[in-house]
Amino acid sequence: MSNVYIKLIPGSEAASIVDAFYAQEGKTHRARDTDLFFAAFIENTIVGICRFCIEENTPLLRSMIVHAPLRSQKIGAKILERFAQYLDENNHHPTYCIPYDHLENFYGMIGFKIIKEEETPGFLQDRIQTYRKNTDDKFMFMRRD
Repeated sequence: MSNVYIKLIPGSEAASIVDAFYAQEGKTHRARDTDLFFAAFIENTIVGICRFCIEENTPLLRSMIVHAPLRSQKIGAKILERFAQYLDENNHHPTYCIPYDHLENFYGMIGFKIIKEEETPGFLQDRIQTYRKNTDDKFMFMRRD
């Protein structure tokens, strides 16, 4: 989709846009002031977001969502490309994420690689245990060095 553009929105300015998008997509996530959002737009409509945050001095790709009817149209890839550019420009290495296990190749496009659980910060090991208790979905740890 060539008419997609990516806008970086600080969390302090994002709540009205991002929270409404999360709700539309059936998510309960909320923007925090310290987050940075990579928001994909078509015209003036948000169609996808990626949330970057730093928790316990650890850079994280915390969530990524593309509007369901628009998936498989390279919107997520455009968001990830801009995200990777930002990480490199700002020397955020390593960066971690905890994606669904079927997304290995998707996040691998920008250099994320699967790592063992014991190679991750302890707070992320705790977080994945919470995820596993709340769903049957499968998750993995990935890191971009």
